[in-house]
Amino acid sequence: MKTPDARGLNRFQAPVIRELAALEDDFREALKSDLPLLRELSAALAGAPGKRIRPNILLLASRSTGGSPEKAAAAALAVELIHTATLLHDDILDSHMTRRGKSTVFARWGSDTAIIMGDFLFSKAFSRLGEAGLFEAIEVLADVTNLMSIGELIQLQQRKDIDVSEDDYMELIYRKTASLFAASSECGALTGNGSEKFRSEFAEFGRNIGMAFQITDDLLDYLAADVKIGKPIASDFTEGRVTLPFIAAFRNAPEKTRKRMRDLFRSSFNDEERWNEVVSFIREYGGIDHSLGRARELGSQAKDALGPVSPSPERDALCFAADYIVQRVTPFAS
Repeated sequence: MKTPDARGLNRFQAPVIRELAALEDDFREALKSDLPLLRELSAALAGAPGKRIRPNILLLASRSTGGSPEKAAAAALAVELIHTATLLHDDILDSHMTRRGKSTVFARWGSDTAIIMGDFLFSKAFSRLGEAGLFEAIEVLADVTNLMSIGELIQLQQRKDIDVSEDDYMELIYRKTASLFAASSECGALTGNGSEKFRSEFAEFGRNIGMAFQITDDLLDYLAADVKIGKPIASDFTEGRVTLPFIAAFRNAPEKTRKRMRDLFRSSFNDEERWNEVVSFIREYGGIDHSLGRARELGSQAKDALGPVSPSPERDALCFAADYIVQRVTPFAS
């Protein structure tokens, strides 16, 4: 029996399911090589696919604006290659041994190989865009890789800082996460009716859905077992990063409780009892409710951005995605 999450993902994918299947083949083809090590690395990456949310959005945006299937396929591949490259580099920064239930490239081959493989994926992405003549998409995605890199530097600077503000957090998740969602959606429009009007509408959609995605992802870090979400539980807080659920609760808590949280934050604990204390703190002082409220607000704004876009199954799927992104966390929030 399919879970609600799986059913939601299927509905989001349905209008472009063939294109997403072709993307898997394109991904493998792009990484083909005579070099034995590269073949091993490529097989490892292709064998642990994600949900392909960003290329899914791009393909739906392209279809919504009468886009070229060939150009959309090239742009979707580029976006997924860029996203995969960022994950390889993230795993080094965070010393993650597993992702999606499998060993990371960093865990199996070390940081040097993971860095070079990430660079290889970036180069492949832009090479593919050039071959397809998508020069405006190159500009959009080059700007985004810059934003994401600066976002990573900001996050490194904020590590171990418990006093990060909500505004600081929102700016960070825009740079690190939502900017690529926005670029994916905008590049989809570029392959179709590339007018500034459509580009800005789809970019705004992507920005808002990307922000909602990161907030719910950060909620799952506190609420869901790692077996359900494919990443280690408690990784943010125990690695010295505060996210919106904690920021909101910390803002509302009395000073005595805040002092206790400061002590826990500095201790780098790894036991379940103290982790449950942090989760109880977030629930008691409104961190979950506030974060869900912000995510729902952003999901609604994402749908509003598509108001001028003509009705179609693809537009419906994009609007559904804005709800799906938020709803995936609700089973854990009650």
